[in-house]
Amino acid sequence: MIQLYKKGNTDYKKNGDIVLLPTECLLDSTLNGDWIGSMSHPIDSEGRWKWITDDAVIKAPASDGTQQLYRIVNYDIDDNKGVTCDLEHIFYDSMDDCWIDDKRPTDTNGQGALDSIITNPKYTGSSDISRLSTAYYIDKNLMEALNGSDENSFISRWGGEIYFDNESVQASQNSSYYYYDFLNEDDLYYVYEQAN
Repeated sequence: MIQLYKKGNTDYKKNGDIVLLPTECLLDSTLNGDWIGSMSHPIDSEGRWKWITDDAVIKAPASDGTQQLYRIVNYDIDDNKGVTCDLEHIFYDSMDDCWIDDKRPTDTNGQGALDSIITNPKYTGSSDISRLSTAYYIDKNLMEALNGSDENSFISRWGGEIYFDNESVQASQNSSYYYYDFLNEDDLYYVYEQAN
């Protein structure tokens, strides 16, 4: 079941404002990569399609058994094809609301680094990485600090694999899987690929 929370409704522990019945919902959850997706919904007589707008959030079942939140971006309405939209994992919000002015986790493990760089209490983080390292983050958002191309990114300094679970991030030494979720009107498919 895919639930939609209208823009402004952030009470994700409760049921959404409406249940959607998309013809397709593709979620690509790649460790240390993109957590994005796309969705297609018919123009239905119940008017569910009217709820699909930019900045609304959907809650969809993920291949690991959790319910993951994705923000709707770039929606488009076509009278013949229905509504299509792109999706970004809710943790991507941290690009706009979790800013790091100047943090310098020094000679610390993965958990110590996360505790230092997560500056918005909306987000949490956990790590089992015991490697000690030091990094300097100045004028960065949380996503850049975690997985950016900069030599000071968490991934560059501590290594590991970044996994998002709604507004929480887990940085693990080895998770070993890429998840692709395919949802359509008839079935729910999960594909697991073992990483090398």
